[in-house]
Amino acid sequence: MGLFVVLSLAVLGLVVLGVVKLLNSARAETDARRRRVRLTIAATVAGIVVAVVVGFFVAVRNEQQAQSRPIPTFPSLATSPDPTLRGTVAYISEAKNPAVKQRQACARVVAAAGGPPKDVLCWPISSPALATAVWRDDRKLLVTAFNDTAGKRPTWAKLIDIPTGHTETVASSELGVGARPWDGPATNPTGERLVTTGEDGNATITLSGPKGARTILSVKNSRPSWGIQSGPVWSPDWKWVLTWDGTRLLLTTVDTPTTTRVLVDEASGGAYDYQAPNFSIVLGSAGFP
Repeated sequence: MGLFVVLSLAVLGLVVLGVVKLLNSARAETDARRRRVRLTIAATVAGIVVAVVVGFFVAVRNEQQAQSRPIPTFPSLATSPDPTLRGTVAYISEAKNPAVKQRQACARVVAAAGGPPKDVLCWPISSPALATAVWRDDRKLLVTAFNDTAGKRPTWAKLIDIPTGHTETVASSELGVGARPWDGPATNPTGERLVTTGEDGNATITLSGPKGARTILSVKNSRPSWGIQSGPVWSPDWKWVLTWDGTRLLLTTVDTPTTTRVLVDEASGGAYDYQAPNFSIVLGSAGFP
């Protein structure tokens, strides 16, 4: 009996020892597995961090390269006028005048044929100008200024007769009437419709009509911030269209071969939105030049 107990205890001891060894082995295997998991996680995180950092620097480099692209250049009507172009364009400009120290905005008119613009009304400003210059049916120019802190409500307006220079103040009850520049019809009398597409430095203006589509302006891979911001607007005689690229007024003829030229180097943004044109066109010289 005593021998049986001793043997039983010995066997139990061996079993316990075996279990302990198995537990230690399992624990060691678990610890090793955990270490492998940790290493895998650490390697994955490191890879993600490296990929993000590399991607960031690549994106910055690509953006810098894109922003270093030049904006498109076009011939200037100011230096090389084209007398075949009929019409007069009115717009608002904040271009600095060396003779005037105070910041100001001016309503200007320029012949579509090109040449120097003429200031017809200037006023001091302390923030970006919110104003419009619109030709009326009687060929007088309506200049309206807006308050940018009051929901773009008109604050004053002047009516100018360009040939005589006579200026009259618009009554407060009439403020805002006729102040929005007209973008005109999109389709000309022959059924050709103006279609503008493109962004991020690309722009295309197409005439789409009964005889198919043809492109009158195409710019590709320019600076991403460049684009056609407003327009195009037909000239009253349907011979050319005018657009604004955020700085310049661009005049594009529609007869083949088409030509795009810079009418003015600086025109301010519109007082309404970027879809509304920030200029107005009248047929003929309107007394200028």
